[in-house]
Amino acid sequence: MYDERRLSGKLPTNPDVVVVGCGAAGIAAARQLSAAGRSVIVLEAADRIGGRAYTDSTIFGRPYDLGCAWLQGPARLPYVAFARRRGFTLVDHSGARTALFVGNRRALPAERRRYERVAGQTRAALDTADDVSVAARAPTDGRFAGSVLAWLGALDHGVDYPDLSTADVNAYAPYAVNCLVEEGLGTLIAAYGARLPVRLSTPVRRIRWGGSRVHIETDGAGTVTAGACIVTVSTGVLASGSLRFDPGLPAWKSAAIERLPMGLLTKVALQFDGERFGLRRNEWLTYEVELSSPTRACFFLSFPFGSDLMIGFLGGRFAWELSGKGADHAIEVALDALQHCLGSGVRRHFVRGHVTDWAADPLTLGAYAAARPGCHDARAVLARPLGDRVFFAGEAMGGAYIALAAGAHFSGVAAARLVLDALGQPRKADRPGALPRDRTAR
Repeated sequence: MYDERRLSGKLPTNPDVVVVGCGAAGIAAARQLSAAGRSVIVLEAADRIGGRAYTDSTIFGRPYDLGCAWLQGPARLPYVAFARRRGFTLVDHSGARTALFVGNRRALPAERRRYERVAGQTRAALDTADDVSVAARAPTDGRFAGSVLAWLGALDHGVDYPDLSTADVNAYAPYAVNCLVEEGLGTLIAAYGARLPVRLSTPVRRIRWGGSRVHIETDGAGTVTAGACIVTVSTGVLASGSLRFDPGLPAWKSAAIERLPMGLLTKVALQFDGERFGLRRNEWLTYEVELSSPTRACFFLSFPFGSDLMIGFLGGRFAWELSGKGADHAIEVALDALQHCLGSGVRRHFVRGHVTDWAADPLTLGAYAAARPGCHDARAVLARPLGDRVFFAGEAMGGAYIALAAGAHFSGVAAARLVLDALGQPRKADRPGALPRDRTAR
């Protein structure tokens, strides 16, 4: 857990750089700047760090990631080595099994083969250099197409497949790492940012960037003046207007934000009394669904790390619809889906549930950004700075790892490097921002 008392000195009052937001991108940017000798302060509106990487251990008495949960990306992702040094438990999930149900029974071998064949055909059909709607390329007339497209669209990208860009689907580089973190990915990312100069519960309301310095107006800390600013808030927040810019954002920046609306992935965690229903730990539960838009599916991760939890996933328009109906309704939807597959004993063994709602969180207003079909290039446009003063980072600009903590991290590093180029290297006597040494690296 982040502890402001661990800081080695006072927060700088007129730093070289202000970072707005202390999620994965903000943490990466601040670490990069501090290591280069620049003074930096991170202003975070929430009362914690981590952003959409958030582990809670109070709801179920064990770590439960309300936001991103998979540590995915290249082998050079710094979280991996950091996790191993710090003793985090990483469980490879790249070869996870899938329990496929057809109605209230497990799929027959021939049905599993058909499901896998449709998944392969869909991937092949989408392997295109075009940037169009997935609906324009994906096969939609075969059995199990609904299940495959539910995963691909609503549950992977947070939008239904007609609203998904093929360029977004094809943006990803291969994963060298695909792990679950038993202590929670949110716990890991918070530990990675624990020694940074962060001011919590400090929303930024306006960024004035028209002069030689940037003036960041806040609630609680007054106005902070800096040489540059890195903004890491979500595209949902940028689109909402709760963070204002003076001068206002140019048309090209506003257009990029509009073309990258937030998708939604909602988790419905169901706790049971120890019954396993014949499922293995860390196994997926998927079932046949009708092809529709939105695809009204709730698929599950079974009993992660041997816990008593089934983690249900709802996405896209269905998730937005449910977010307005309350947690109890979403829990009933998830229980109905499980009962349809596993029988009436599901409710008999059910203990309690919990529903995430990133849609209602004013600091996110969704889960992660999804480019409208034909608009994948807006990700690069969004990353362009305003002059040499205001820079942008976040999962929406994550390159080959969009929508992931890894993409947010690399975007933060890239933005920090642009800032360093714009400000120039500090003199040796002006290097107060370096992080204390991580002694666990020895």
